[in-house]
Amino acid sequence: MIAFTAYCLSIFSIVLEAIVLLYMFRNILPFGPRVKLLIDILVMPVLEPVQKLVRHSIIKCFGVDISPYILLIILSYFGNICEYLQR
Repeated sequence: MIAFTAYCLSIFSIVLEAIVLLYMFRNILPFGPRVKLLIDILVMPVLEPVQKLVRHSIIKCFGVDISPYILLIILSYFGNICEYLQR
């Protein structure tokens, strides 16, 4: 049961990583306004707490939003933990 739950969470983290990458490239790639809105709706519930933590921390960068990068690192670490629990 634990392996199945870890597998599901691992798949969830992979999908969320892909959505965060799309969020990071949404201004570079030619997405339509509806696709940009959908990406924002999917990413914001996870990204807003990270943005709030970055705003009140010492790693605050003026003019650059580094919270998607931090979120990718967290999701990658979470995915690695889930893969370890599958074994």
